[in-house]
Amino acid sequence: MTGSERERVQEALRNYCIRERKVTLIRHNENITCQVVSDESTYVLRIHLPMEGFSLKLLETVPAAELMEGEVELLRYLAGRAPFPVQLPVRNRWGNYVTLLSGGIPCELLQWVEGTPMDKENANGHAGQLGVLAAQLHRAARGFTGTRPSYSHDLVRRMRRELELASRKSHINGEQESVCQAVLDEVDRVMTVLDKIPGAGSLIHADLSFGNVLLTPSGPAPIDFSLSGFGYKAQECGMLAANYRGRREWESIRESYGRESGFPVDPHHMHSFMAFSVLLFIAAQHNRFWRERWFRESMARWTGGLFQEVR
Repeated sequence: MTGSERERVQEALRNYCIRERKVTLIRHNENITCQVVSDESTYVLRIHLPMEGFSLKLLETVPAAELMEGEVELLRYLAGRAPFPVQLPVRNRWGNYVTLLSGGIPCELLQWVEGTPMDKENANGHAGQLGVLAAQLHRAARGFTGTRPSYSHDLVRRMRRELELASRKSHINGEQESVCQAVLDEVDRVMTVLDKIPGAGSLIHADLSFGNVLLTPSGPAPIDFSLSGFGYKAQECGMLAANYRGRREWESIRESYGRESGFPVDPHHMHSFMAFSVLLFIAAQHNRFWRERWFRESMARWTGGLFQEVR
């Protein structure tokens, strides 16, 4: 943990009635996320201070504090409805769930959920369970109307502009931008089709990467709802499938989701949203990674493989 991260963590913890025994940095991406162990319990502290170069401007169309309030509202909503453990928010000294630090930076303290994070080593055997988990989450979130990002046609338009900017900056080349824009054309068309199908939309987690799923004694449980928002069921399945490279796992996610939810997901729709999840990463993070060799190699692989299958 850097000195500046440590200062922010200590500033945040002064707002809560706990005496920490140990603070461990978990990760720093869109948030500074730490485990806080006290004499009484264990918590997760999340401070909304993105790492330098980590951009969320495509999704943050309202102030970050309002989005965190909406996330807290969602967690409390899920707690009484979901069959999986939920990280419940903890009130600060003044009875609030969201604390504003200096500079208006919001933070939250959540109860810890015991479990082992999924990883590449243990993920293949759980693809079907992830489809079931997504269906359980969507069912539990039904009726929620709080403040969350929208994964919609407007987001596609913002992504188009950002990809144009990435091309002008030479972060991606013109041919790559053309392929990306063609994929967004298809994603936009799929969204239009789904808009006409009752029950196709849902509150989705939108970031069920392996690190955001815990294997608990009662089964898989999702954590870190900071990017959750209103989108499509096929989108959640596609984003889940993007964690895997094997078509067997993709089909396992799609089929298990359909059985659990009663909502069949079209394979092409799911595949389109797989590409969409990658495009969202490119549009949001090109400023941060464009100099990296792995990013250039990945762009060539995506535009020559996954994206070609969607166009």
